[in-house]
Amino acid sequence: MKKHAIAALVVAAFAQSGLTYAGVTADDIANDAKTTGDVLSWGMGTEGQRFSPLKQINTKNIKRLVPAWSYSYGGEKQRGQEAQPLIVNGKMFITASYSRLFALDAKTGKRLWIYE
Repeated sequence: MKKHAIAALVVAAFAQSGLTYAGVTADDIANDAKTTGDVLSWGMGTEGQRFSPLKQINTKNIKRLVPAWSYSYGGEKQRGQEAQPLIVNGKMFITASYSRLFALDAKTGKRLWIYE
């Protein structure tokens, strides 16, 4: 039941954000791992492999990686991010505890809106 409620919230969030569901097709989701601009599904594709074809990160430079930004959900005690975010058109959609849904700018981490 909780999964259905969260799914309904995600659909509502996309509707409020001006995005249309018709823009993402079954082929887009099936080929999610082949694209690098968006993360349209859990695990980046129907097989959930979380594979990315990007070559910028490799065994020689991974030690030099640093976070570009971080985001606090505010008021968390022992819980925080509970799911892999979806990224569409530069916007990150992510759920947090207490059935909250956040939309963030994927490049800056700036909060665009929150659904509580």
